[in-house]
Amino acid sequence: MTASLSPDPMNVAPQAMSEQHTTVVDDIQKRELWRFWMLVFFFSALAVFVIVPLTVHQVLQFGQAPVPGVPHQGQSPRGVIVDSKGALLAADRYFYQVTTTPDLLTSDDERISVAQQLEELAAIPYAATLDQLSRYRALKYLELAPAISQEAGQRILDKQAELAKEAGLDPLLQVNLTPVPKRYYPEGALAAHILGILARKYDEAPFLEGLYGVEGYFDNFLRRRDGANLTDSRGVKLQDLPEATRRYLPSVAGKDLVLTIDRSVQWIVEDELRRGIEHYRATSGSIIVMDPRTGAILAMAAYPTYDPNTLDEAVPAALQNTAISAQYEPGSVFKVITAAAALDTGVVTETQKLTDTGSIRVGDRNIFNSTRMAWGAVDVTEALARSLNVITAQWSLLLGKDEFYQYVTRFGFGEVTEVDLAGEVYGQMKKPGWNGWSLSDLGTNSFGQGIAVTPLQMANSVAAIANGGKLMRPYVVAARIANGEIQRTQPTVIGEPIQASTAQTLTRVLVEVVNQGNTAARVAGYSIAGKSGTAQIPTKDGYTEDETIVTFVGYAPADDPRLVILVKLDRPDPTISQWANYTAAPVFAQVARRLFNYYKIPPDDVRLRRPTATN
Repeated sequence: MTASLSPDPMNVAPQAMSEQHTTVVDDIQKRELWRFWMLVFFFSALAVFVIVPLTVHQVLQFGQAPVPGVPHQGQSPRGVIVDSKGALLAADRYFYQVTTTPDLLTSDDERISVAQQLEELAAIPYAATLDQLSRYRALKYLELAPAISQEAGQRILDKQAELAKEAGLDPLLQVNLTPVPKRYYPEGALAAHILGILARKYDEAPFLEGLYGVEGYFDNFLRRRDGANLTDSRGVKLQDLPEATRRYLPSVAGKDLVLTIDRSVQWIVEDELRRGIEHYRATSGSIIVMDPRTGAILAMAAYPTYDPNTLDEAVPAALQNTAISAQYEPGSVFKVITAAAALDTGVVTETQKLTDTGSIRVGDRNIFNSTRMAWGAVDVTEALARSLNVITAQWSLLLGKDEFYQYVTRFGFGEVTEVDLAGEVYGQMKKPGWNGWSLSDLGTNSFGQGIAVTPLQMANSVAAIANGGKLMRPYVVAARIANGEIQRTQPTVIGEPIQASTAQTLTRVLVEVVNQGNTAARVAGYSIAGKSGTAQIPTKDGYTEDETIVTFVGYAPADDPRLVILVKLDRPDPTISQWANYTAAPVFAQVARRLFNYYKIPPDDVRLRRPTATN
């Protein structure tokens, strides 16, 4: 997986000339007369459509049509997508469709000349071109190449302009170039799963449509299909954005998107995900970074990934954004939710101790700790730091089935988060009264077994704790732009699953969980609240023994959370470690360390103006 942080690519938007021949007179004399008038027309068109536009060729930006008003071949212009600082992430890049009128080429010599020159100027295969021109010589329209580069097209245009000045008529002048848009992603694979792709939904579809990501979610908007104006621009104009952000705005389509992600942050996250998967020899994984105060997604990465510019080389499974479209049993990270419910209802307190006997029977199932050990009397902090299934199951029994599932639902599980990305799936859980639910589910669900979530659902639920009990709707589009006006996404509270005081208490607990139990997630100088989870993978024959899915989710700085980070790795090599504390937690720490530096978040002692301890 590679991504470039180099400066934005040079602006490229080709200029073109398109001629449409209509009738051909069979009589040779009339044909020659017609050719004469075509030459006159060519010089006129050359001045209007080629020479004049060429003077501004180098200053047109991505997303701008090379010749305004020229129809596009089966695909309307599409708005651009930029990151939070204006870096270009997706735009239309123009190529040339090469066509001709075969019945105007009257001899084999002319057909050979066209084939030779097109191969020399644009690398269009000579043999294929000659074969088509010879086979379809009676046609009035023939496509010779669906899309050639702007450089190749410009060489043909330059050659035509040179030939037009000469006395004779060269057969190359019968070749026509039409600008066609093709979606281009300047950063390659960077943020591929956030952006999505363009493809035909079915074989005979007349045009490409957005699939996955923001390309899919905002397909109608980007294609100028969902209304002429924004419904709530609040009078904010495009000029109100910083100049750097407006570099590629507005596009010719007039409907553009500004994302919440910063490409530098996205690059850091993708880099660390790749490193983590390689180091722990995992098969796949994902990382999500959110601002808990707003719900804005600052980065989202999934691996394996792909380059949307070369879809034919992509593995189909890599197109799926597993951060929002793949369910998994979260394991012990879900204990944070059970603890939140227990503390919020008061069935337990921060210091209250319950007895861990090493096992407990709930319904028709015996529940054990992962270590098969008994720890005696433990409080909430000790239970989470040691990740004790037996104590978590006791919390769920104290809550009772109705209240437990009410809290789980209030945190957003079993539903979609409504993030503005195409492809999000629901979580899954059985509830009391549903077919197949039994009391044993209450016990196992309490520690993240027998319940399915997406990484985004898990990250967003923990973000609610970091945000003082307020659950936000996650989003990745910071602003939509139409007709020079801006509609900014307003942070939206979609629920308050717990009280602010409960969130404060649980944050205190989770800081100690990191300090006592998940020490690999610590970053020197920063208070971090979080929890790990190691989940066995369910199969038709039961749970796997050696294969696991590992997760760590945390937020920092704990007293004033700026970042929520979730790291998930699938099937790390058990010969290295199958436990989250030794795999996902170190990756979390490295991501957090780099983002603290990037965002210039001071350490606790500086930020809180505490004197540094001295020896």
